[in-house]
Amino acid sequence: MNRAAVVSFAAGVLVTAGVFTVVMPNASRGPAEPARAAAGGAIPRMPNGTPDLTGVWLGASTNDYNIPDLLSRYQPWARTQMDTLSEKDDPTLRCMPYSYPRAFTTPHPIQIVQHETPGVVVLLTETLHSFRVIPTDGSTHPVDTMYPTYQGDSVGRWEGDTLVVDVVGFNDRTWLVDGREQPSGWVHSDALHVTERWRLVDANTLEYVATVEDPNVLTGPWTQQPMRVKRAPFNKVFEAACLDTTTYALAVAADRAQ
Repeated sequence: MNRAAVVSFAAGVLVTAGVFTVVMPNASRGPAEPARAAAGGAIPRMPNGTPDLTGVWLGASTNDYNIPDLLSRYQPWARTQMDTLSEKDDPTLRCMPYSYPRAFTTPHPIQIVQHETPGVVVLLTETLHSFRVIPTDGSTHPVDTMYPTYQGDSVGRWEGDTLVVDVVGFNDRTWLVDGREQPSGWVHSDALHVTERWRLVDANTLEYVATVEDPNVLTGPWTQQPMRVKRAPFNKVFEAACLDTTTYALAVAADRAQ
């Protein structure tokens, strides 16, 4: 299916890639933060010296992140299951949230809010309007109260200027890669474990690298290619609502039109 066929504009509304997104001009989102608006520049820091990741970051909008290597790591039974699925089975077409690292490969903005006390980093995803809370105060994953979720349970720590985030506690209802990448059906299990590394290259460039492990589905760890995104010229994300029956019907119609 060509998702470009599932595009329509009406009264400032864009429907594409399985989501119903309100398209707003940059000016209506609010001004860029003046202290960080200059190209490049020194890395902004919190009072305690750690890099300040706060801001809105534009998605990587790329599929060039070592997909062939990921495919080679699927166990035979999982590779067979992939062949039974196609793009129309992509969970995001039914308004299921993106998980990471896939969420970072979309062109949609991600807002980061960082606090020193208590140490916490919050990720707000514009598309499908999901969020993650990443404590950086030495907290560990809960033992008895961690329930499987779409984006898992995150805990972070600083290694120099790099935020290292350990993510576990996923459900098995998301895909690791966009359904347009063939073969489709990039499944994982609830044993998924993701280790992320977030680093400011300069004041306006954020680098992201993730290592994915899933002993139930993959033969070994997979590390994606480092991806870099730029600071957005606005300071907040908007709501991007997803209408389940509408987006799926559009996707099916586009698929039949090919």
